[in-house]
Amino acid sequence: MKKYLLILSTTLALLFSPIASFAEVTVGVTISSNSLDTAGKEDVDSNGTIDDTKNVTDDFMVGSVFFENTVMGDTMGLTIGVDYIPFDADIDKRSITQSSLKDSSTVTTGTNSVEGTVEGHKTFYIQPGFRYGDNSMIYATLGIARADINVKNSSISSTDMNKTVDLDGTKLGVGFKTVKDSGLVIKLDYTDTSYDEVSFTTSNNTKATADLDNTALALSIGKQF
Repeated sequence: MKKYLLILSTTLALLFSPIASFAEVTVGVTISSNSLDTAGKEDVDSNGTIDDTKNVTDDFMVGSVFFENTVMGDTMGLTIGVDYIPFDADIDKRSITQSSLKDSSTVTTGTNSVEGTVEGHKTFYIQPGFRYGDNSMIYATLGIARADINVKNSSISSTDMNKTVDLDGTKLGVGFKTVKDSGLVIKLDYTDTSYDEVSFTTSNNTKATADLDNTALALSIGKQF
């Protein structure tokens, strides 16, 4: 996917360069309303058989900053940029009461819990689109998202776990941008980010896997230079 995005961005840049009427740099902030769906699976002995599944949804607001460059032609335009979330986003803690058979005569009952934090989230994106009027553009978004996810797990049958792994995803969406005479830029975006599956294995060989998908409606305000 990354190779195709690179080829697409390069091709579009070459197509637009002969007809470009202006290129502008924009710096701004974004506030987004997010709905993060997590599909969790548990393989108790890592033998390839799924022993339990659970799907949860977290709704939250988050702020970010962005930097982008837009090249506009007579009818089409291309934006290349990066969006960075300077804050950590917490995934709500989930708990379940379970029993663990330690040996043939001892049964332990307690609470298993898992919680996560997404850190250093950044998205590299391109937005090819069509000019709408003199100062507006309707566009599609194609991007690559990267972050770290830290998972803390408390288990009655194994030692507690605190582990950080890479989180990669692909972002697709549509949006609308308008530029005022003062250089004020206003953007409205709807996007879906599908992340690669991440997995963790506890000390007692239990493998937990999470598949994350995030939809977002975002409002961005920036200044064009």
